[in-house]
Amino acid sequence: MFQNRKLIIELAVHRGVTPNMSYCAGSLADPITQAKASRILFYTHCMSRFTLLWLLVPACLAQTPTLRPDATPAEDPQVRAEAVRLMERAVMLTTPVWPANEEFFNFRVLHPAPGEASEGAMKIGVKTRVNKRWEFTYGTYKYIRVQDGSEIATYRSESAEPASLTSVRRLVPAFHGRFDSTDIVRRIADATVDERPARCIDFDTFKGDQQQSGQVCIDAQSGFLSLIRQGDETIRQAAYFRFNNGWLPGHIERWMTNEKLIEIDARVVVRTEYPPEYFNYPADAKIDNGCREFHRAFADRTPQPEPKTQSNEAITVKLHGRVGKDGKPIALRALDAARPDLAEEALRVVSQWSFHPAMCEYQPANQEMDFEVTFKGW
Repeated sequence: MFQNRKLIIELAVHRGVTPNMSYCAGSLADPITQAKASRILFYTHCMSRFTLLWLLVPACLAQTPTLRPDATPAEDPQVRAEAVRLMERAVMLTTPVWPANEEFFNFRVLHPAPGEASEGAMKIGVKTRVNKRWEFTYGTYKYIRVQDGSEIATYRSESAEPASLTSVRRLVPAFHGRFDSTDIVRRIADATVDERPARCIDFDTFKGDQQQSGQVCIDAQSGFLSLIRQGDETIRQAAYFRFNNGWLPGHIERWMTNEKLIEIDARVVVRTEYPPEYFNYPADAKIDNGCREFHRAFADRTPQPEPKTQSNEAITVKLHGRVGKDGKPIALRALDAARPDLAEEALRVVSQWSFHPAMCEYQPANQEMDFEVTFKGW
């Protein structure tokens, strides 16, 4: 269900990148205004190919779907419509227009992994769409990235990012979500969250043969998203502050079952003037150029563990790392798992997977990626 609109630290994924347009494709979404000549070519060369397709579409849409057995009781369309409205309004309120700015995030890890720190900080400065700086510090780990036009300078003190820092990156600046076709809205009920009245949406998410319960709570007065729960994971957002034409949470928490794992305090300010040295490249940085044509890595061979029993219970362990230029997963770290004892086995499983590597202008490239390993009957 949920898609967090966050800063993703990947070479080819950043604000301002627009997808390429392919003529004669099924989608007519044009991210960049095209020349009139291009439009004429598109219509003259492609529309004849669409004629039969458009004649067939109504017949396809006329089919009557049947109710899924696992969807019982049937979803109430009016309840779903209200749930979608509440969610879309919450997302709208926390989606400001981003002028030149500087973001500050101080976070605490309540149960750090052995050898990791209990506190860290993130700072992101944006002067223009193509002039930015990221600086993340967590214990001995240091990450600095500077973008100047199409050129990107990156410094990492270690090849693998700590799992706690990965979790923090995904929660800021605000957690957004939406209901899609895998979600069935069950009910909307009045509740209390952090001693404030809220409207809570209960739903189920279906993924393959797995079902997961969830809940979203929206503040009844402000309309802000205050709580998101999916399975054992819960995200809390509070202390909203005004930024430009929107609002952002000043305090974020991540829980697993009844245990708090991470606290984040956030602050964002409009900043048009920066010190001259702010965007200097860090020492020992790796210099790359922005990728104008990027294709994501995709799975080649990713076998899941064999079931140990006939039980229907399934445990999913999430990992984060990179797919290297050779298509092999590298720099793997286990994120929070419902069964920590399975994390080591998940690392072993994913390390043997293979992918078709990401392609930057048709040359193999590294790509950050999440991996999921499902243990059935373990």
